[in-house]
Amino acid sequence: MPPKKAPIYCLVNGDPENSVFGIKYDKNTTVDELKEIIYTKKKNAFADIDYPDLTLYKVNINLNTDNPQRTALTTPNATIVGDFGGQVLRPMDNIEEKFPTPANGHIHVIVDVPAVPATIGVTERYWTKILEFTGLDYQSTTREIEFPTLDLNLEYERIGAFGWTDAIERSQNDRYTPHLKNILKLDTFRTLGLYDPTGDDSFLSTNTDILPIRLTGTTDLVIVDRHSIASQAQEKHIRFLFELKKVVKRIHTFQAMAELISADLKSKYPVLAVLTDLMDDWRFFWIQGKIIMRLTLSREESVALIRRNLVSANNEMRELANQGSSEMDMESSFFEEEPLPRRQKLRHVVATSNVSSDIAPMEDFFDTMSEEEIFRYKAKQILTQFFSQPIFNELNDQKKIPLQSDDEKNILD
Repeated sequence: MPPKKAPIYCLVNGDPENSVFGIKYDKNTTVDELKEIIYTKKKNAFADIDYPDLTLYKVNINLNTDNPQRTALTTPNATIVGDFGGQVLRPMDNIEEKFPTPANGHIHVIVDVPAVPATIGVTERYWTKILEFTGLDYQSTTREIEFPTLDLNLEYERIGAFGWTDAIERSQNDRYTPHLKNILKLDTFRTLGLYDPTGDDSFLSTNTDILPIRLTGTTDLVIVDRHSIASQAQEKHIRFLFELKKVVKRIHTFQAMAELISADLKSKYPVLAVLTDLMDDWRFFWIQGKIIMRLTLSREESVALIRRNLVSANNEMRELANQGSSEMDMESSFFEEEPLPRRQKLRHVVATSNVSSDIAPMEDFFDTMSEEEIFRYKAKQILTQFFSQPIFNELNDQKKIPLQSDDEKNILD
């Protein structure tokens, strides 16, 4: 009679080590089947996801001795790859081949569970209503139209493409974050920082003082003023946001535009949104007048354009920091760059939009009201009219538009 196989021991990422659990397997068990077994065994921990959404990492964390990997189990924000030495297991991998002799008293598998925002679906029709409500529209443009004389050459610098694995996008943030920092040379801009808001599902959530229904969710990465990270006010200082996809689909453009609207309403700056696979598909979105502009560039052109905007933003912050000083130690090139493409704040656009004649009598008092009071009054009146439309009779203040759903059925009819 052959000896029994030792089980492999698993731990859900973020759980304490005393929550380790064992899984028995046979010589034919695949990683995909192991996911299903784990999903069944820990079903109460995996609400609102399917077992294929789990990502399994091969690790070798010794629980018999004190060591850095074991210590990292108690460290907030520890990364599976960086701190635990995790390697992604592909669905078709054979468990016995990956773990020929599982060590006793070790954790062999870390189970990563994707974050799932509590959101509802939205149709493209609802998205159209948001555009109608704000008076916005969207259209495509080209580099030749927007900045025909702008030089986006990188002088033979090679910009490498990111290499995605089979794991879901978010689980690869410990790889794509340093990749983006590297190609943008972000460390050379001392006043700016890259922030990962994926742990905060309400990072880009809005209330209904501007829009007919609430937007809720987050994005993958944002570039903000560095000081805002320490003060935990990042959403007020967003300059760029990045929505990252392995493959960019039509549905993702609506997601990116919704994120742009939310980020622009929260931030003090006009935001530039980037939807990209970090390979050859780079799409830019910004607000210009009453239009959400859309522009597609090559990888090299995209990096050059973002760097130019980083120079401009860094220049602005350093100039503010040095106001009143007789010495300005900024590089001369910092004064030569201006943000491109030129963009506007959504609140400025909505605040100057035409409104119904129903509110005209109040204009008699506008001379005595602040700009903010005038804007809020107009917005309130438009909201009242908007919610009277039949299409929104079923909606209430709790209805939300997800910014992070990859499920096409949740977005489109």
